[in-house]
This record gives sequence, C-alpha cells and structure tokens, in this order.
Amino acid sequence: MQFNTYISAGALIAAGLVNASAADLAGLSAVLRDHDVHLPDVTAATAPAIRAWTGRLRPVFEAAPADKAGLADRLLVTARCRPRLVSHHGLAPHLHYAPLDAGLPARVRALTASGLAHLIADGDGHRLGCCLRDDCGVVFVDVSRGGRRRFCSVRCANAVNVRRHRARAQSAGGAVA
Repeated sequence: MQFNTYISAGALIAAGLVNASAADLAGLSAVLRDHDVHLPDVTAATAPAIRAWTGRLRPVFEAAPADKAGLADRLLVTARCRPRLVSHHGLAPHLHYAPLDAGLPARVRALTASGLAHLIADGDGHRLGCCLRDDCGVVFVDVSRGGRRRFCSVRCANAVNVRRHRARAQSAGGAVA
C-alpha cells in the first residue's frame, strides 16, 4: 500500500490524539505540531471540542474491519468535509478538507475524518488497529509493508509472547523461569 503523506497524516494524527492524555494540552498540541498542522496549539477554549472529537475517533480503530467504513463515513458527515484544492506557503496544489481559516477543532475534525476514510477506502481498514495486549489500549496505524501489525509496540508483543510461553510451559508441567 502506498501512503500519501498528507492522507496518512490525518490517520496518524487521529491515532496520536486518541493515545494522548486528554488533560495534557501540550501533548495534544505536540501531536498536531509533529504533523505540521497549521496553528496547532490546543488552548483551554479549543480543548473541549478536540477532546470530544477524540472520543469519536477511538471506535474506528477498535471496530471490526466491516464496521470501520460506516464509522468513518459518519465522522466525515459530522466533520462537514468539503475537499478543496489549495496552494499555500509555496506548496504545490493539494487537497484540504476544511478552510485554512477554519478554527482548529474544525480543521482537526476534517483532517482526521478524511485521513481515516482514505485509509479505509484504500485497504478496508485493517491497517487501523488497537493493541491486542489486554491491558494496553493504544491505537495505531500500521504503516508496515506487510500490514499485519497486531500490537502497538515490540514491547507489548514481547509481553504477550512471554505470557503465552510461560502459560504453555506451566501447563506442560515444566518450570517457568
């Protein structure tokens, strides 16, 4: 799967916002800044709208692949995405899903909804996931070549594999180190 930087950014921003602490305005801003969102600073005034939207993003990552498209479509409708071909700051023409002069919450809604929708349309949504370690809950966008990621990190994958190994060894009557 080819990942368009602008489109995948919307999905990556969605994952970053879901994983960030809702109480940490600097953390939410950092997610947006890391992906070059225009005027990315979340303020006390914009935080409630960003937090509410973030709560609507998580179900897309957690849903079964067959349900992701419907959830993302509802996000597109709510975000009132209207694609526009724009050029700014010396960049070549590219798509924006909200006007540059829209407030931060509107731009975040449009960018994340469109990013998730594009990723789902291009690959059925299997690249949007939630870590399978029971006590984790981190969501991710699988940008690997194979697209078979099941955990948010190597650390979580290793923890699950060690737990399974120890359970097998114990059920086989062996000593567990």
